[in-house]
Amino acid sequence: MSKRIVESYRRKLATEEGWRLKRGARLRVALCYPNVYRVGMANLGFQSVYEIFNNIPEVSCERVFLPDDEELREYEKSGGPLLSLESQTPLRDFDLVAFSVSFETDYYNVARMLRFARVPLWSRERTHHDPLVLMGGAASFLNPEPIADFTDVIAVGEGEVLAPKVIDLLFENSDEGGTKEELLLKLARVGRGFYVPSLYEVTYKPDGTIEAYAPKAEGVPARVGRTLAAENPKEGSLRRAMRRGDAEVVERLKSSEVFAPSTVIWAPEAEMGERFLIEISRGCSQGCRFCWAGFNYWPPRVVPARDVLQKAAAWRAKTDKIGLVSTAVCDHPEISEILSGLREMDYKISVSSLRLDQIEDELLDALVASGDQQIAVAPETGSDRLRKVINKNLTNDEIVDICGAVFDRGMLTVKLYLMAGLPTETDEDLEEMVVLVERIKDRMLEAGKRFGRAGKIIPALNGFVPKPNTPFQWEPICEERELKRRLKWLSKNLARIPNVEVRVMSARIAHEQALFSSGDRHTARVIEAMTRHRGDLSAALRETSIDPDFYTRRARDYSEFLPWEIVDAGLSRDFMEQEHTRAQIARSTAPCPSVDTCTRCGVCPTTWLADAPAALVQLQGRAAAAA
Repeated sequence: MSKRIVESYRRKLATEEGWRLKRGARLRVALCYPNVYRVGMANLGFQSVYEIFNNIPEVSCERVFLPDDEELREYEKSGGPLLSLESQTPLRDFDLVAFSVSFETDYYNVARMLRFARVPLWSRERTHHDPLVLMGGAASFLNPEPIADFTDVIAVGEGEVLAPKVIDLLFENSDEGGTKEELLLKLARVGRGFYVPSLYEVTYKPDGTIEAYAPKAEGVPARVGRTLAAENPKEGSLRRAMRRGDAEVVERLKSSEVFAPSTVIWAPEAEMGERFLIEISRGCSQGCRFCWAGFNYWPPRVVPARDVLQKAAAWRAKTDKIGLVSTAVCDHPEISEILSGLREMDYKISVSSLRLDQIEDELLDALVASGDQQIAVAPETGSDRLRKVINKNLTNDEIVDICGAVFDRGMLTVKLYLMAGLPTETDEDLEEMVVLVERIKDRMLEAGKRFGRAGKIIPALNGFVPKPNTPFQWEPICEERELKRRLKWLSKNLARIPNVEVRVMSARIAHEQALFSSGDRHTARVIEAMTRHRGDLSAALRETSIDPDFYTRRARDYSEFLPWEIVDAGLSRDFMEQEHTRAQIARSTAPCPSVDTCTRCGVCPTTWLADAPAALVQLQGRAAAAA
């Protein structure tokens, strides 16, 4: 064991507040984030699960991160195994190794960490002497297949529900003297929430597409349903009840058990470590057809204002900065109450990014009062036509006007999230993106004259990557050379505009993301090879003879069973196909909570309404009867 690593970890702990170390616990859990410390500690899901595990009396949970460059050199020099942060214990000595994976690009880091820990990478090679390896996090119910063969069990859904449940089943199996195989069978037979890859036989057609997933044991479901922290009100239901003035229903909905992930450990060295972060809602109502976060977390759910403000008050003595985490901040039906309460506490409020159609005066005033000089928004493209394709219902004129409202308050720097390579995109669409940025810049300079200074427009260019469980899941990614051409053309032409600072993601990285987003179990061989080639994807592809274009450049047919469909995300195939078809003709779809008649995506009846509290079920029933 390296003394330098131990000293480095102890220095980190000395900067933190709120971490826990429980000696002599019955079950030891290593909670792993497959990225470096400063990134992992900014993840609220990771912190939330850490708290849940440690709140169970017989469980001790410690954190493990991917070593940073300096730590990695020391690990390689000393030859020691990967250690936990709290007690500097080898990862392989824990009972449960639980990975919280938010992004498919971190699949490679999962494999690296298991290698560093000297835990067998392939689940089939582990014995009862090795820890149980679990994967959770957002990627677990997006597409877990590229690392399915590395994991013993995959928690399909949200940790607030699944973390306590997996501990209960571990203790139950232990009390009964059960084997690891019996434990895995118990987890699989839960039916929803736990996917055990080893209990499925995957067969392939001659063309390489999937023929079937066949359960190997009785009681193992054909597909694994996701589990949500769903005992809280759907955003639209609460909003409608408030609009009707139905105080009794509102109170019942707001008093239901809710999720409210927030900062648990004060970690100043983490990204955004000076802020108290709290999630105020989950999911987004808009249904942008490229957005995995929106569809992955349907239905939209909210944290009642009083819970947000209660947690914020408890942290106020530590910091005057707060970050509201949400995919749709202003969709919260009680956002006015939240903003008012936070301003009364003298909090400086920030948000990660805003939908352009939700930028309201009240929020802008709060951001200005907090001293923010920059705001991030996502036009996605510069073409009104292409925006209809992706179901983002804004025009360029509206975007310029909204940005103008930001500039008129003295916030003169705007970051614009933009994509190249979207389905049906043409060179004319790219040209319109340049024109839009020029218009926004002109509006910024106009407002800047009144303030005696100029701001900056920061276009952040990314290549479009088709994501599972979105209407674009059947689409290929734009060919790498062509995507590179489009990004280069945009970067060159945008950089010529005064007061514009362009940031661009490489086409190569977009294609790597696409491979790990849409891969099947064969992709694990590529990831394993990358661990031996120091992350060189090209070398790994050559060694395994796997053609990445099969996963990234092939338009999929509706008849094909997609690798990620082993997980039932609740979205009906008919709805997704319909949305994909509407995209081809640039036809938009109304947002989820704003229509009287449900768009019938399938989520609520299959995975959410069944678990909702009785009061909410009654409310939904009355709404359906009225319609």
